[in-house]
Amino acid sequence: MSQKLQYAAGAVLLLASSTVRLAAYPIVTSDYTYFLSKWFDALAANPGLSAFKMPFADYAPLYLYALKLLTFIPISSLYSIKTLSLVFDIALASVAVMLVRQAMPSAGGLSGQGGTRFFAFAVMMSVPTFVINDSLWGQSDIIYASGVAASLYFVLTDRPLPAVLFFALALSVKAQAVFFFPVLLGYAIRKRAWWQLSLIPAIYLLAVVPAWLGGGSFPYWFFIYLHQAGEYNGLSVSAQSIFAFANPLPLSAVMISVLFYAGILAALACAAALTVAVVRTPQAFSSQIVLLALLCASVLPYLLPRMHERYFFLADVFSVLYALYVPRRWYLPAIVVFASLISYMPFLSGQVSWFSAINIDLRIPSVLMLVAIVMTIVSERLQLSAVGSNAYT
Repeated sequence: MSQKLQYAAGAVLLLASSTVRLAAYPIVTSDYTYFLSKWFDALAANPGLSAFKMPFADYAPLYLYALKLLTFIPISSLYSIKTLSLVFDIALASVAVMLVRQAMPSAGGLSGQGGTRFFAFAVMMSVPTFVINDSLWGQSDIIYASGVAASLYFVLTDRPLPAVLFFALALSVKAQAVFFFPVLLGYAIRKRAWWQLSLIPAIYLLAVVPAWLGGGSFPYWFFIYLHQAGEYNGLSVSAQSIFAFANPLPLSAVMISVLFYAGILAALACAAALTVAVVRTPQAFSSQIVLLALLCASVLPYLLPRMHERYFFLADVFSVLYALYVPRRWYLPAIVVFASLISYMPFLSGQVSWFSAINIDLRIPSVLMLVAIVMTIVSERLQLSAVGSNAYT
């Protein structure tokens, strides 16, 4: 694609996605009505961080601090919350540009010229699930995903300290950042950068301290992710995971428990295997590390119980980034993002008129996600094997 065509295509994508975002901004969903707006109001009504004296929210404090800052801006909480996520959408697209610039020509990816960088930025700003997630739904997944993408960038540019710092910040926003941890751990093992990993719990602890100083319960806010995990009991919480097939079945309590722990064990085994794969991948093979990040972000939530549909957000991010490195694999983000997009429908179709006519059985996106996982593994198996065998030669 020529530079002029890339500029033109990027401009069309930005115009189309911006139009959709503007139309989506006034839309209110139940997550805003029953959760986000109430958290915002609690933070606005209490001076300083004194709202943390009450367990008024089930999100990590770092995101709530950002909401507290927004309470000082005299605009609707709906618009300020969505704009916060939009800012990080721009940040994620900027990281994608940085990744494209450092990509090796031998990886077969896009070059680092101006048109290519603009096109990459436009693509990242126009991914349907990103647009819906922040500008319509008002969710914050783009915030932690931006931190994880920045961590990936520093892994690929061989800078372990900022890689760990950005991952720690992402993990302090949402627990789903942990799906990237096998990549970071494998990189740290290869670099023998063990001490940097100790910064992860330290930064998470520091993120909780202001809430504690504001009068909050330290155990509640420090273990907020355990609280989140205990809020839902189903094997799948509207997720396109393997458990989408189990939820409709009349399973006994014993069988549900067996499947629950089997899913956790299977995910842990895959995480260990992917960590080893990262250790065996030479630093120069950037596209392979992005591929392994994609596998982590798709396989782990696919196997784990109690997942939500939005927990595959990182898979969307890494699938698009991987296609920027290896354009001939465009079909991977097409399948992954489409699977995520239609998995949003069971929640949104009853609330948003745009999607009212769409009725989706979650087993459909579950099959699509499995197809994407299998295609990724099969298409890269020989190349990954070759990389691993030559890692130390």
